[in-house]
Amino acid sequence: MKRWILYIVLGLIVFFIWDNSLQNGGSSDGFSLIFAEKLAPPLAHNLGFHGNIWALNRIVRKLAHLTEFTILGGVLYAILRRYIEYGTVFKTIGLGMSIAILDEFIQRFSPGRSSQFSDVVIDTIGVVIGIFLVKLVYRIGQKKSICKK
Repeated sequence: MKRWILYIVLGLIVFFIWDNSLQNGGSSDGFSLIFAEKLAPPLAHNLGFHGNIWALNRIVRKLAHLTEFTILGGVLYAILRRYIEYGTVFKTIGLGMSIAILDEFIQRFSPGRSSQFSDVVIDTIGVVIGIFLVKLVYRIGQKKSICKK
């Protein structure tokens, strides 16, 4: 993949994460609530979840954290592995965790929002999942190129 595309995707995902943190509590809740009310109930019902909409909204919000930081972790790792020979995984996790901490810090100053340590943990798990997925893709690609030789 072209290097500049990864830089653009990285910039966009960080912008998306921090822009969401700057939204006030009502706007942030409203966006996830739309998803929780319209799209998630059929899936949640099929999985046996019959809780109230606010409980489902909380699950949607935590899955959003996990998803955006999975993307961040994968892109960040793909970029850093080009420049760092040793400790790339730990450096990617550290940088991803720093972005998560700054994200929660930003939320402290957004009306109706708070920062939560649990979100930093979820975000860091997302970064680790992203790294794992990129490493898996690279491994599969290596195996395919070895088999073709």
